Parts: sequence; structure tokens; C-alpha cells
Amino acid sequence: MKACLNQSTVNQTDAQAFVEAAASVGFQGVEFRIEKLRTYLASNHRWSQLRELLKDHHLESVCLNSFDDFSYVPVEDFDAVLHRAREFSTICRDTGCRSYVACPNPVQKDLTKAKALELTADRLRKIARVSSEYSVGIAFEFLAEASANTVHDAVEVVKAADAPNVGLVIDTFHYYVGRSTLDALQNFPLEKLWLVHFNDVEPGPLETLTDENRLLPGRGVLKMREFRDWLKEHGWDGWLSVEMFRPEYWKMNPLEVANESYKSLKPYL
Repeated sequence: MKACLNQSTVNQTDAQAFVEAAASVGFQGVEFRIEKLRTYLASNHRWSQLRELLKDHHLESVCLNSFDDFSYVPVEDFDAVLHRAREFSTICRDTGCRSYVACPNPVQKDLTKAKALELTADRLRKIARVSSEYSVGIAFEFLAEASANTVHDAVEVVKAADAPNVGLVIDTFHYYVGRSTLDALQNFPLEKLWLVHFNDVEPGPLETLTDENRLLPGRGVLKMREFRDWLKEHGWDGWLSVEMFRPEYWKMNPLEVANESYKSLKPYL
């Protein structure tokens, strides 16, 4: 499997410092945050410079994070969402990134789960149609607090969207908190699983755990090796990406955080 670092883990870095830190400790790929790339472009940089930076450091831009707030937007107001999809797609195309992550909205009380998933799949299909014009894919990621909050839900949304440029992301934190199982992948083509956000988690009641409770792989209660072994036994050998949202990491030396992230991930590759 291949090692990737998500920029949220070292959120104190700009695009260049992030690339340099990830490459220096052994990562093969990176996931940028959209707000960091907007800042990069606004700072008199060009996308060609970022492509060269990645090439010089032998890194692949794996996925752009993240496209939110689209699941329930009414069709008559959807042009703004499609405009944003064009922005993400253009950045992906111009930086050599093949896909961006799309996350569903939180549960909405006036919607049944079935209706929420139906709307999410419909909106995802519309976004995918735009992104296909740029030869860019969309990696759909379920969230524990969202309408699609399990592997099963995400598989159903991806199937219902029925778009060749839509794949799946599994985040092990959301997998654990949402009480998912990998049984939902038994009849799912694993070539459509494009990325795994590979994170551990602190102990505690599931309903109290938040992104800030994430830990580096092997340092918490999640059965990381069992999860990795299932994927490996089923022939999956894609990207494992460390994605932390721990504020104390953002106060540390980014090189130190990147190094600890790689060391924690390496036993699972």
C-alpha cells in the first residue's frame, strides 16, 4: 500500500512547506486542503510551479479536500454548487490531481434517511457530470454525523449516483464512530475504493468522539491491522492517508508531525 499525508495533519503549513515536509520523511502522496491552494494561488504562484514542486519531490497529489454543503441544495439554487465544482475540478486538472473528496451534509430532521441518501446521490450525480468535463473524479466520503454515515450508506450513494468518475473514500475514524462493518464491500468493486483515511481514535463513548480525538495509527483503540488485512486479503493496495485534526499537532514543528505520522503508518504499508 502507498503512504499519503493529508494537509489537515499539519494545518500550520502552506502548500510548499507541506510538500517539503511530506517528502522529507518518506510519503509518496499528499492531500491538499482547498483553502491552502486558494491561498497559494493568491500569493502570486502558478499551478505550474506546484506541479514542478511535486515532481521535484517525487510526490503525487492524491486528492483535494473537501467539497461540502451540496446534499440538500434545491435544484433551483444548484448553480452555485456547480460553480464550486468547476473550481475544484479546474484546480485538480491544473495541479495534476485526479480527484477531490465530497462529503455529505449532516442529518436534517425533516428528511427521512432514505430521502436524504436519495438527494445526496442525485446531487452527487450532477456534480460528477460537471467534473467529468475536466476528467476529474469525485471521491465520496461518508461521515459519522451525516446522512450517509456508514460504509453501507456510502456504497448505496455511489451506486445510485451511477457515474463512472465517482468512487469511495473510507475514513477509519468515521468507520468506527458510525459503527460500520466491511461487509458492505463484499459486492462492491474495490477498484472504486480510491482512498482510505487511516486514523486511530482515543477510547470513549462513540457519541462523544470528535475529529479532535483522532490519533495516529496504532495509538488508539481501533483494530487498524485487522482493517488493513481485510483490504489486503481482498486485493486492495491503494493509498492510506493520515488525516488528523488535533490542534496540538498544529502548534508543533510540522516536520516532526510529518515524521511521526509516517513512522506510525509504515507498519501497515
